[in-house]
Formats: sequence, C-alpha cells, structure tokens
Amino acid sequence: MTANTTQARLDQLATHWNEAEIPRLSLDRWLAQFEADDHSIALRLLECIEMHSWARLLRECRLLHQRLCQDLAGDGFDVAGFRDIDFTRAFVCKSGDLIAYAYRKANRLPVTCFRSMETLLAHPPADQDRRALVVLDDYIGTGSQFLFHFLARQPSHLKLLQRYAKVRLAAIVVHDDARHKWKLLQHRCFRDVMAIEEQELACIDFSAERESLVTALSQLDWSDCGLLAAQKDFPVTAHPDLSKDERVALQHFLRKQQQKEGSGTTEFLLGHHSFFYGAPNALARVLLPLFKRVEDFTAYDSSTLVGLPAAIIDYNIDNPQAVSYLS
Repeated sequence: MTANTTQARLDQLATHWNEAEIPRLSLDRWLAQFEADDHSIALRLLECIEMHSWARLLRECRLLHQRLCQDLAGDGFDVAGFRDIDFTRAFVCKSGDLIAYAYRKANRLPVTCFRSMETLLAHPPADQDRRALVVLDDYIGTGSQFLFHFLARQPSHLKLLQRYAKVRLAAIVVHDDARHKWKLLQHRCFRDVMAIEEQELACIDFSAERESLVTALSQLDWSDCGLLAAQKDFPVTAHPDLSKDERVALQHFLRKQQQKEGSGTTEFLLGHHSFFYGAPNALARVLLPLFKRVEDFTAYDSSTLVGLPAAIIDYNIDNPQAVSYLS
C-alpha cells in the first residue's frame, strides 16, 4: 500500500464517518503507532468502524423514536400525546442523561414525558392505569448492567416495572450478545443467561446469589418487555465487507494488540460502533487513542450544538488529563 493510497483512504474516512469531529491529524498519529506491515490492516479496521457524531446521534434518535412509536401504537398506546407513556433512563450517568436529552430534543418531546427513576419510584402508576415505560440508553453490549445491577439486585425497580403494562428498553445501538440474551429471557431461560455471563467474563461468579437472581428475574413477564434499537452491533471481525483473508489478518492484529494492552471489561465483544462522546467499552481498546474525547463537545461545530448544555469533560489526545468545565 503506497503512502499516497494510505493518505487518500484516511482523507475519505475523515470526511465519511466523523463529520470532522475527529481531527485528521489524529488519524495520522493513530496509524503511526503501528509497525509499517500492520498499517494496511489497521486502516481496514478503521474502515469497518461506524462512528456516531452528534449530528448522526440526533438522526438515530429520530429513527429509534419511529420504531418505538410503531411498536407501542400496535399495543394501543398514545404515541401522539404520550399521555400513557413514561420516558426515563436506567442509570444516573453522563451517557444515560445525555441520550435522554438528545432523544427529547431530536423528537421535540415535551419535558413532562420524561421522569427520573427516583420520581417514578416515588410516584408509581396507579393499579388501574395502563401505562408503558421506555428506558433509554445509548449502547447495550452484554445487557448485564440492566439485567443484574438495575433489575435483579434492586427490588424497588422490579416492583416499579411490574406496574407497567409494557416496558421497552430502547437504545441507539444494541450488540448481538444482548439480543441473544434477550431471546433467552423471553423463554425464561434465566440460568442460561447467567451461564453466558460467567463464560464471557472471568470476574463473574453468580454461585453465591444464583437462586435469588433467578427468583428476581422471574418476577417480570418478559413477554411484555421489549428491546428496541436504531442500529445493530456485532464484532468488527464479522464485518461483511471484509474478505476471508482480511478477516484472518484483522483477528491476528487485534489479538496482538490485546496481548500488549491487556483485556478491558467487555472488550471481547469487539463491537464496530463508537460514539464520539465516549466510546463504549465493547470497542477494541486499540481504537481509544483515536479520540479527542470523552464527553467533549468543544470539538464540534457550534452550530450543531443548539440547546446542548456546557461541555462536560475534555480529554485531549495530546493531554490525557481530564479537565472539567463545570467546576
């Protein structure tokens, strides 16, 4: 691969998938960290990654909303005035709050439709009310946080969800791993879901609380709990654009990088979707130095940030120390 060809492909990437949010110089620096023989497959890895800019995030919030409305309208819910639908997010964290904000802005929903989990717990639906609950998220990799930390270990959350006729976990991107587990939940195969968790992550051992977690998860009618997404994630090594030889070369390249760096939490998922405000940990770690990140919107054209709050966190590739603009 000639230098001119490499530069042309990097130029195309900078224009195609990041809408100018990742500086072009960052692409050069990222590629330069590898041996020359690895440049071709490293560049191929970049070409298989789906980047979610702020502008794209808003578009996908609209797509997710369309799918949600089609789904809930079929069950008789008010998708025009949302008088019987509550929107919330599972965790009080930057990505959860940000996706709820982006979703509301993108779809011009009244703020009265959105309630914190704390508010819903304090004022749950009445027994005679038939309501739907929509829990928003940006990225669902394994689904573990929602299933075990948010639900199974939180009796109050379980009781709240039981009061809703329909529950929808709606995310911009859902990995195939979570989709597979959700199908098992629909068939009430809770032990199988937990077995997958234990196989995937060496740090997971449910033996001490297996029975209590199964009992907790069995309290929900999973046929009334749906999983919706705007985009589907799968391992980048399974990308359909890769040839057989490229797939083998990419697997070898990623294994080599993983051995150098060590394995991250859910890095084994090797997803091919990334968000500019904070790449999910299902992304190959080798890609993380690419970003001027984490939740730094100062890199964006300010005209795209109408209504967005102040910058949250600045992580610069040249200065990895986090700087808060809110203090």
